[in-house]
Amino acid sequence: MEKILIIGAKGMLGQQLVKVFSEDKNYQVIGWDKEEIDIANFEEIREKISVKKSDIIINSAAYNNVDGCEEQEGLANLINGYAVGYLANVAQEINALIVHYSTGYIFDGEKDGYREDDRPQPISKYAFSKHLGEKELVRGTNKFYLIRTNLLFGPAVLVPGAKKSFVDLILELAERQDSFKFVSDEISNPTYVIDLAVATKKLIEEKHSFGIYHLVNEGRASWYDWAQEIFRLSELKKEIMAIKSEQYPRPAKRPKNSVLLNTKFPKLRSWQEALAEYLQKR
Repeated sequence: MEKILIIGAKGMLGQQLVKVFSEDKNYQVIGWDKEEIDIANFEEIREKISVKKSDIIINSAAYNNVDGCEEQEGLANLINGYAVGYLANVAQEINALIVHYSTGYIFDGEKDGYREDDRPQPISKYAFSKHLGEKELVRGTNKFYLIRTNLLFGPAVLVPGAKKSFVDLILELAERQDSFKFVSDEISNPTYVIDLAVATKKLIEEKHSFGIYHLVNEGRASWYDWAQEIFRLSELKKEIMAIKSEQYPRPAKRPKNSVLLNTKFPKLRSWQEALAEYLQKR
């Protein structure tokens, strides 16, 4: 039986990772969140993780407030960047495999989709912090899976004040308003956390080569496309207007195209199919 430590266990992805691995009797699962460990404290990481002697460490903890990172650059770099290095160093010390998640936002958006070997060009402080985490991971260990993904949605997080997924947020807003404006010139991959958790387990169990993987639901969508599909599947009649990103100014710059191309792993189902399943279960 392999011992697996999941950090960020109360997050949207983390809670699905805990569920997926716990359903398999081949794993002993330990789920930690910020109450159990401060990933910004290297000595605490070394002390606590060394005692557990985990075979696999999965880090799904992150500071994901893209605009908030513009004001809290130091915190973003610590949580998304240097802390990843701390985890990688300890994983190397105990000979554990480490899995870490990054984002398509590390690219500048000038290409029509990005392969695993494309060179990152971050254009926001959030993106810089996530790219820093990638570099710290590679510097700290050679026994890793770096998984890039995009626009996660899925079952709600039960932690107070947790960030809602775009799907849940839109459906909540739809209860009290009839017209919406959505950005139509930022393209990415909506990705279902359950599919991502299952793919992560498969990546580990099939013993794929260590390195970078792009795990996203297939297909691409703008915020406008995504909202249209949410309303269509939910049978909600709403007035939706497409706008340009310049008409919806935000503190952090976003890449116009952050689409990730999966060229190394069996492709996941389409985001439309995954969304339909989520809405049916919701």
